[in-house]
Amino acid sequence: MLSLAQTSTQICLALILPGAGLTAVLLALYAYAAWYPVSGKHLDRVSFRLLVYALLANLIFGIVFLIVTLVPSPGWECGFYMFLSNASIYLTLPRLVLTFNLNGQRMEKYYIMGTALISSNPADEIPPLIYAGISTDPASRLRWFVGTQTFWLLFASFGEVVAFLITVGHLVAYERLAKDLRFRADAKSHETYSSSISRKLRIRDPVVRNIILRIGLYTLVSCLLSISTSTLDLHGLIHAAPTELNLKLGLADIALFSARALIYGLLAATDPSFLRAMRELHPGSKNSSNLDSSSQGAAPCFSTVMELPLTTVESERGKHDMLESLELGQTTKGSTGTPEHGGEEERAGLPVHTLDPAMHSPAIWDSVGVDDLER
Repeated sequence: MLSLAQTSTQICLALILPGAGLTAVLLALYAYAAWYPVSGKHLDRVSFRLLVYALLANLIFGIVFLIVTLVPSPGWECGFYMFLSNASIYLTLPRLVLTFNLNGQRMEKYYIMGTALISSNPADEIPPLIYAGISTDPASRLRWFVGTQTFWLLFASFGEVVAFLITVGHLVAYERLAKDLRFRADAKSHETYSSSISRKLRIRDPVVRNIILRIGLYTLVSCLLSISTSTLDLHGLIHAAPTELNLKLGLADIALFSARALIYGLLAATDPSFLRAMRELHPGSKNSSNLDSSSQGAAPCFSTVMELPLTTVESERGKHDMLESLELGQTTKGSTGTPEHGGEEERAGLPVHTLDPAMHSPAIWDSVGVDDLER
C-alpha cells in the first residue's frame, strides 16, 4: 500500500505533467498563429493577451509546483518557490471587463499593474525559517497563512465575481434594447423590411446568452478553484489531526492545486479567437464553414466576441423614422449628427457603459465588435 507522500506525489505527477505540457503546446500554437497576419488579426485583442498572461503564469505554477513536489527544498529555496507559486496563481485570477468608459489598452495597463501589485505581496516572501519558528502555535500559523495566501485569493475571486456581474448587466441591457428595437420595427408599416430586421435581431439574441456563459465559465472555474483550495487549506490548519477524513481532504486539496494548469489549458484550447485563427491558417478544415455561418448570424457562436453595434442615425426633416434607417449588415464609420448631437461623430471605439438603453435615444445597434473596443 502506498504511503500518503507517495500517493500525493502520484496525484501531482498525473495532473501537473499533462497540464504543463498542454499549456506549453498552446503557447507555441498561439505564437505560430500570431506570426501570420491572416490569423494574427484574430488574436490582436486585449482579452486574448490576458489569456496568454494567464497561461504563462499557469506554466510557471506547474513547473514550480512540480519542483516542490519532487525535490524538497529547505531554507530560502522553499520560500522562493512559495512566492513563485502564489504569485503565479494571483496572475491568473482577474479578468478584463470593458466598462466605465475605459478602452482596452488602458484597462490592460491597469490589469498588469494591479495583478503585479497583488502578486508581489511582501508577506509571501516570509522565510520558511520564520514559519517554522511559529508553526508550534496554531493561532500564529493560521494568521500567517490567512495573511499571505487565503485573504488575497478570496479577494481576487471576489473581484472576479463583481466584474462578471457588471459585464452580465451590460449584456442583459443590450439584449433588452435589441428586443425593444425588434418590437418597434415589427410595428412599422413596411412589413417586409421590418421582418428582415426582426429576423436578424432574433438570431443574435442567443449570442448574448452564449457570451454570458463563456465569460462566466472562466470566472466560475477560477472562483471554484480558489475558494475550494483556500477552504481546504484552512481546514487542514485548524484540524491538523491525522484522521482519515483529514487525509482525504488533504489529497483533494493537492489534486485541485495540481489540476489548475490542466483545467485552464483545456479552456484556452477552446478559445474562439484561437479557433478562428487556426481556421484562417487551414481554410480547408471541415469546421471552417461554421465560422462563416456564425459571422453571418446563421448560428450562435459560443464566443466571448460580441457584436455591440452603435451608430447615430441621421435625422432628416419630416422623412423617415429612426428605425427605418436600420441596416444591420453594415458597419458605419461615422454619421452626420443632428443639431442635438452636433456635427460628425466617429464611433470607432465605444465603451460598453453606453449599453444603457436609456441613453442616446437616437442611437441604434449595428455591428461594431468588442474587438474594436479592446484595441
